[in-house]
Amino acid sequence: MNTDGVLCLFLTFFGLQDLAEGRISRYATLAGVAAGIVFRREAMMFGFLAGILFFPLFLVRMLGAADVKVIAVIAGFLGPGRGVRALIIGFVLGAVWSLARLLHRGILWERLSYFAAYIRRITIVKNFEPYYCRERDGAETAIPLAFCLSAGTVLCILLETAGIWESVW
Repeated sequence: MNTDGVLCLFLTFFGLQDLAEGRISRYATLAGVAAGIVFRREAMMFGFLAGILFFPLFLVRMLGAADVKVIAVIAGFLGPGRGVRALIIGFVLGAVWSLARLLHRGILWERLSYFAAYIRRITIVKNFEPYYCRERDGAETAIPLAFCLSAGTVLCILLETAGIWESVW
């Protein structure tokens, strides 16, 4: 069975739901994890490791819970080498999206200032509060990261399928 195709089906759903609703159903992400366990048993261990690695970013609300589960699904289906490449592309797409959004809204320096103050509070004062709070920060600062991760992964798979990836990476 083509597990890349199964992964792409899940990622399409994740990405479209993230774009449309700003969230992803926990049942959909859990179905993705279950499919990873069924189809990619051993590789899914890397997915769980990736989820554990990114979990602290969820605890401080820099990532959403669904984003962490999407990372685990991608890493689990693709394994270490391909998974890391796909996640790098996805995070780069997310960074570009975020930068464009902050520049468009004219809040780049405000958010960089907030981030610097947040890091100071964590390191000096040891005050561990959530980085992002929708009520305080509004929806304008959040990006559909699961969409970016999904798009980056699909792009990575397409480049591999076309035989272009080996010459790029």
